[in-house]
Amino acid sequence: MRLFVVGLSGQVGDALRLRLHESGQPVLALSRQARPPDGGIEWIVGTLQAMPPLPDDLDVVLSLGPLDAFAAWFAQSAPPGLRVVALGSTGRVDKRASPDPAERALAERLQAAETTLFAAAQARGAAVTVLRPTLLYGNGRDRTLSPLADLARRWHVVPLPWSARGRRQPVHVDDVAGAVLACLQAPATAGQAYDLPGGETLAFDAMLRRALAVYAPGSRVLRLPGPLFAFARWLAGRAGVGAGATGALERLSLDQLADPGPAHAAFAWAPRRFVP
Repeated sequence: MRLFVVGLSGQVGDALRLRLHESGQPVLALSRQARPPDGGIEWIVGTLQAMPPLPDDLDVVLSLGPLDAFAAWFAQSAPPGLRVVALGSTGRVDKRASPDPAERALAERLQAAETTLFAAAQARGAAVTVLRPTLLYGNGRDRTLSPLADLARRWHVVPLPWSARGRRQPVHVDDVAGAVLACLQAPATAGQAYDLPGGETLAFDAMLRRALAVYAPGSRVLRLPGPLFAFARWLAGRAGVGAGATGALERLSLDQLADPGPAHAAFAWAPRRFVP
């Protein structure tokens, strides 16, 4: 197989790149900027909106970036007969009822992208699998734990409302990278979508405490009653901190859980416990 990878410079891409180096697999990867060859990985300059010509001998396409942009390119321009594994997100469900209009719009785009991708696959004779990770962590590039750890290193404390006990299933980026490759060895996964929760379920505040013990030693979580936390949010907003986080904060009290069973049955999904 010759792989074409979109999003190899992203957080899951970082983990996948290490695995590809070890395998010696010939890889063509898309980048916005010129890069030198990297251990069997050849980079081409372009974007999904301005794709350069692709070679005729590609067998597999892996999409590790935004699913909506990839689905639009695939539906319009992808060669026929490809094997495709693309990352989506469990946010298609978790953010559907968010009070933040931007999060609700994202959930709609994720769902529409899956629909577009599977329809285009049927029309093009392609075999597509979509994988939906939960809360990503593992290389400091996530948008949840790492920003909170940065805050803790500056302030030595992270305020949370008393209600921040919604359960989460954080999943390591290397486990997700492994799942991408595992699907290529499991033909029956074509035409399917799988949630990828991590190997441990824990409350948000407990998850954060464990992360801070590693990323910001000596800092702590400060639990606040609702009105006091609202005041702290107002102060943070005046300081320019936490802008646009309304939806994420509202969801701290809600469980965001996914079922690992289908992925385990299809390609032996067995992610690690949460170890920051």
